[in-house]
Amino acid sequence: MQIQTSVQVIVNAKIEDVFNASTDCHNLPKFFTGYKGIPAIVSAKTVDGFPLHEGSIRIVDNSDGSSIEEVILSLKQPNLQEYKLIRGFKPPFSWLVRVASGKWKYENLGNKTRVIWNFYFETRNIFAYFVFRLLVQHQFQKAQEICLKNLKKYVEDSDR
Repeated sequence: MQIQTSVQVIVNAKIEDVFNASTDCHNLPKFFTGYKGIPAIVSAKTVDGFPLHEGSIRIVDNSDGSSIEEVILSLKQPNLQEYKLIRGFKPPFSWLVRVASGKWKYENLGNKTRVIWNFYFETRNIFAYFVFRLLVQHQFQKAQEICLKNLKKYVEDSDR
């Protein structure tokens, strides 16, 4: 069973600047600081050492000691980044979720940019679905909101 979370923010900056900041692996720890049971990102890098591109593998190390591998499914500058988490889930998350993926859409609003971040979780069974909905979904969505607020602040402060 699938669960989706979705958040959005409007950033007072050009779409290219917002896209570039949010797809730079070095910035991810500044943005995704976690929330309650959702761990923060402590580092992120691509396996090949190159900037993010379609097909690249991104390694995300988290504050709970987990190391998640993500494959970049689509990267279309400056409008879309889409990725799938392929391994590295740590219990209790691994007991609940079979597959997870994210999609960031960027919309040009003149001198502003709307960022919409959808995240999809496929739970292992109906029990995991209800546990996830009850204990994890709100915390993860809150972590997403904080991440986009941090992105907004970073890009708007850098624009000065």
